[in-house]
Amino acid sequence: MIFIGYTQRLGRVDVDGIEKYRKDNDVEKIVIFCREKPVEKVKELAKDYEIVITDSPIRDARNKAKELKKDGKVVEIFDLQDFGERVIRDVC
Repeated sequence: MIFIGYTQRLGRVDVDGIEKYRKDNDVEKIVIFCREKPVEKVKELAKDYEIVITDSPIRDARNKAKELKKDGKVVEIFDLQDFGERVIRDVC
């Protein structure tokens, strides 16, 4: 399965959530689309991810997913703002 995520900025919380997901699922490749380059510490944590810097992360992630599905790949696409630890939000 190919994991595709999109976000404004990839952070440590995002990488932690992706790694937890990766442990529980058979993920062969991780592709992240974001607007801003991650800081060095996050780049190091995500060294085996394909990180694509783009002005349109949502559109580009969806296009990549469609392309990979046409090639017969199993693809999951995630908004990283609603993924992992970020899902647990203070509702107050």
